[in-house]
Amino acid sequence: MGPAIARDKRGSNSQKRVVYALLIFGAVVASFPFFWMLVTAFKTPEQVLAVPMRWIPDPITTENFETAFRRFDFVRYFLNTLFIAASVTGLSVVICSLAGYAFAKKRFWGRDIIFNILLATLTIPGAVLMVPLFQVILNLGWINSFVGIIIPFCVSVTNIFLMRQYISTIPSELEEAARIDGASEIGIWWRIILPLSKPAIATVAIFSFVGAWDGFLWPLIVLKQKEMWTLNVALGLLQSEFIAAEGSPWGVMMAGSILVILPLIGVFLSLQRYFLSGLTIGAVKG
Repeated sequence: MGPAIARDKRGSNSQKRVVYALLIFGAVVASFPFFWMLVTAFKTPEQVLAVPMRWIPDPITTENFETAFRRFDFVRYFLNTLFIAASVTGLSVVICSLAGYAFAKKRFWGRDIIFNILLATLTIPGAVLMVPLFQVILNLGWINSFVGIIIPFCVSVTNIFLMRQYISTIPSELEEAARIDGASEIGIWWRIILPLSKPAIATVAIFSFVGAWDGFLWPLIVLKQKEMWTLNVALGLLQSEFIAAEGSPWGVMMAGSILVILPLIGVFLSLQRYFLSGLTIGAVKG
């Protein structure tokens, strides 16, 4: 190995160490709110307000979780949120995969124009759509119903784009072979396209589930009855109604927040092996 090659290798290693150090620093900073939430959930109210801050709870208490279950009807809110998130995810996968299949493999007049118009709608801020969307839901009589939460968010242009990009990488010869064997268009979508699109479907499922599970503003606007609240709405409103009157609510709120995010972590861990490949292909395919 020549001196020049050795010098280049040392320079490359130094650059990698700097990059890794910056990534580790960024990861630590990004993880701090989650760490604070986790340790606060196991602290007593006195430890939460202690100065200087106690990093590790001593003694560790589960009273905050018991209070959260006692104060909040967590089972009802959990089932409401799960029903909404599962419905949005299922409908989003079906509708966006069908739309992605059409835009990727079908030839029809105005296909590219329609697709570009859909992409252009991504530039419209969501807040601008709230008033007209509420007016539509009101006219349909869907206020204070789960349908008013599910239907507006079961279609996403971002998810259609991801599915279209991934499906366009599937060889058309497979479709032609299935068509020669007598398969219908729905049969090709169901037996050929969907099984070969698992990474993209996993990505769409994660995006849809997380978006529906984390939703706060729209459920707050549409759902009027307390029995129909989702977890995020319940956490936000019950804080002012019940917890704030008793002093420090942070321990109970952090315990409730942990219970809220546990299903999200489970969904991501179960689908993560498909998630990265789906995102990568969707990002680089032209």
